Amino acid sequence: MANTTLSPDLVRLTAALADAFAQSQPVVSARAHIGLFYQDAAATDLFRRVSEYGAQLQEKKAAGMPPGEEELAKFDQLRSDVVNNERCRSFLEAREQLDLMLATVNQYLCLAIDKGHAPTDEEVAESMTRHVSACSCGGHCKDGECNGNCDGHCHDGHDGHCHKHEA
Repeated sequence: MANTTLSPDLVRLTAALADAFAQSQPVVSARAHIGLFYQDAAATDLFRRVSEYGAQLQEKKAAGMPPGEEELAKFDQLRSDVVNNERCRSFLEAREQLDLMLATVNQYLCLAIDKGHAPTDEEVAESMTRHVSACSCGGHCKDGECNGNCDGHCHDGHDGHCHKHEA
């Protein structure tokens, strides 16, 4: 067993949840789309190029040099190429679906901790539509980013909100 603070019963239940999650049709389907993306050299190269170019533009902006119109146009074209590429689009949709599923599970767990009992489906749906932070279980933010344990308020002098998980 992994070195954990979970009791053996919670480890067993967590492992059962993880197995059910991994075997569910949406996860199996998403993994298949992700696998097809990684098998397509042209799609992965396109995705790599847009990611690298976007990072270059971010670095330039962070250095106080805003990107020029030509650079932005090039980035927009690369991004458009990604969206128009079926494998890239399927990959992004699959990742988004998995992220949403994980956020939902996390919201159930965080609300259970906050409430002291399992939340209802309605409570989770309401919480997610209000964009309640998935990190509502205590913690802090750094540079306006939630570290995953934010209670909705930054503790390091920022504006008092955990922005990473808000709309």
